[in-house]
Amino acid sequence: MVTMALFTARRSTRNGETTEQPEPGRGVRATWRYTVGTIAAYGLFVTAVSTLVMLGGGEYGMQLPDLVILVLALTSAASLVRYCWFFRRGLGGGLPARHYTLWLLLPGGALWFIGLGQPHTLWVGAVPLWLACNALAVVVGRRPRWWILGVGLVVLLVHGPLGLLLGHTVGGPSWEGGAVASLAVWALMTPMLFVASIWWWDIVLRLDDSRRTSGELAVAKERLRFAADLHDIQGHHLQVIALKTELAGRLLDADPEAARVQITEAQQLARTALEDTRALVHGYRTVSLSAEAANAAEVLRAAGIECSVDVDADALPAEERTLFGLVIREATTNILRHSEAIAVTLCLARTGTGSVLTVINDGVGADARPGGSGIDGLRRRFEAVGGGIEVRQEDGLFVLTATTPGLPGTALGASGASRATPGPVSVPAAPTETAVVSSAASALTGTTGARGDRT
Repeated sequence: MVTMALFTARRSTRNGETTEQPEPGRGVRATWRYTVGTIAAYGLFVTAVSTLVMLGGGEYGMQLPDLVILVLALTSAASLVRYCWFFRRGLGGGLPARHYTLWLLLPGGALWFIGLGQPHTLWVGAVPLWLACNALAVVVGRRPRWWILGVGLVVLLVHGPLGLLLGHTVGGPSWEGGAVASLAVWALMTPMLFVASIWWWDIVLRLDDSRRTSGELAVAKERLRFAADLHDIQGHHLQVIALKTELAGRLLDADPEAARVQITEAQQLARTALEDTRALVHGYRTVSLSAEAANAAEVLRAAGIECSVDVDADALPAEERTLFGLVIREATTNILRHSEAIAVTLCLARTGTGSVLTVINDGVGADARPGGSGIDGLRRRFEAVGGGIEVRQEDGLFVLTATTPGLPGTALGASGASRATPGPVSVPAAPTETAVVSSAASALTGTTGARGDRT
């Protein structure tokens, strides 16, 4: 629950304000868990090694200083892991509440001072404070980040010389075995791991924002297209109607018969405009199915989604092309706005005397719903011509299937009789809807698997 609550974090803007961001997608959440898990595991590992070095170089048995070191080391490790969750805001995301920062720095600072009191803890006692400085450098801005890393490096390096000035000598099993040398290499690699990992996480957030923006732009583009079509229809007809009614008003007294003709033509234009508007609203204007499929593939690929298209609309009548074009348009919009897909398949095939269009994507999420208002509208349109829309989830795939029973004017129905020949003719069996869906699902699974092999 704590993890999910942190995913509703806020992103900082240039002027210091914060804005609520929508919950990221499944892949983004997985990337975040991997990133924060790697940083936390690295911090725990280095803290554990430094603690063992500090405990292993003194007298035999657990002494009071050793107990204090152990408690402070555990507190420092816990505060470091807790502080890592604030990295989700990205580099320079801003400092959290003050007590979190104090809890991060105070145990490491206490270990730094205690480490000066024993020869086997020189330099090693400064490692927890160095890790805390690196964690603090991630959440602050660019200029303070370099100051914090510089001061932290100085504090790390002067720890040993200060101990030597206090009369201690460097030595012990950890020094002779090379444990301290290895710890020094890991400590110097810490800024690269912390900063570089969160820098990469920031890039992932930007890419996810771009994906969301692509979906919103696709919806906005469709709205603009509809507005342009409506303007073309209404603008021309209304302008002509206005001119004819104005002319009829002028001719009403001088030539009533001519005025009646102008009024009749204006009425006819009004009826034509009304019919065109209804056709536009109901989506029955001629749509190029091939163009719709190509546009859908282009938009999906621009959003980083692989798209496989197998749509041949040459043999379909205009009405079927329009219906299937609306399905592709609605499915593409839903995938961009509500899905987390990485691969999509569009497949159109003949089934007996009808046709079936299958749209499959692998973006099924925990909150995926089998339908919506757009799908319901398409279902009513297909049912009006004897077809249907089916939406289902199977094997981690989201399948949208649109079928038509074979509308008048199809290549099979229009020309089959004229080409009929006497005698039995062997006709290969048309693929069933189940076979079409299975074939498309296999292609999609292969595409997804190929992506997984490449990664």
